[in-house]
Amino acid sequence: MADFKSVDSYDHVTRDLFENTIVPKGRPAILKGLISQWPCVKAAKESPEALAAYLKPFDSQKPALVSVCKPELNGQFFYNEAKDGFNFRNFNETVTFALDWMLAHQHKSGVEAVYLQALAADIHFPAIGPDMDMPLLDDGVMPRIWLGNTLRTQTHFDLAKNIACHVAGDKVFTLFPPDQLANLYPGPLDRTPAGVPISLVSLENPDFETFPRFRQALEAAMQARLEPGDALYMPELWWHHVQTTGPLNMLVNYWWSENRADLLSPFLPLYMAALSHKRLPPAQRAVWRDMYDYFIYENHGAPLPGIAAGVTMFADELSPAH
Repeated sequence: MADFKSVDSYDHVTRDLFENTIVPKGRPAILKGLISQWPCVKAAKESPEALAAYLKPFDSQKPALVSVCKPELNGQFFYNEAKDGFNFRNFNETVTFALDWMLAHQHKSGVEAVYLQALAADIHFPAIGPDMDMPLLDDGVMPRIWLGNTLRTQTHFDLAKNIACHVAGDKVFTLFPPDQLANLYPGPLDRTPAGVPISLVSLENPDFETFPRFRQALEAAMQARLEPGDALYMPELWWHHVQTTGPLNMLVNYWWSENRADLLSPFLPLYMAALSHKRLPPAQRAVWRDMYDYFIYENHGAPLPGIAAGVTMFADELSPAH
């Protein structure tokens, strides 16, 4: 395995430091001890049982999506061998059921990997909000809760900025800058276990014969090992792989974007372009590439002073009320 670059680490992070120093750098950052005073962190430091006992009274008992993969897969939630589906199954159960199952199996060998992803706190833990104070963001940013045992989250990216708060277990993030996209060999846009494309390369056992450019991605990679109470800031579109170890792991994350809420997600036009442009003749694709350069990215500037290219009404003039 490569020797990874380290992620910058900051102590005693205030909102001023976060907004005016950390975020403008456009790079991941470890925020040491940011949530060390949260009750869930204190419970997790006692034992998995103490963390579960803390969480259960908050459980709304509404069904949550539980993902499970077989023991021989070593916690890797991925595609199946035929690449026409996934290697895990999903079912709906309460959070309490999942917690009890993980505790009951924590000392057994050959245990299935269990994963509850991005649980909206206002749905599954509606009264837990006051116990999860996030001083770096506005109150309207909703926390999402991730629970599981030992597992791996395959390399992927988020469309929004992310603060990932580590509560319980051992967690290692391996991060790749956005410019490593081609070297990570992403899979399809649509059929994906993560909602966004994932890298097809195993970080733990990379096949360099099939994926030779992955060596370049490893040279650019960074790694962050979090302790309970730490948080990791990740700018949007940074790729990250997550290794989680322990009988009961917990992470709380906050996604937010500075983009206008009334505009389309940039991912949707990419998906539509893949549907409409990918099978065009090469000559037409080249022309459409020029169209994007001119109208979207304005690589040639405005056609005349004061006149912008593209659909400017929606980008600049249309009010959110419309």
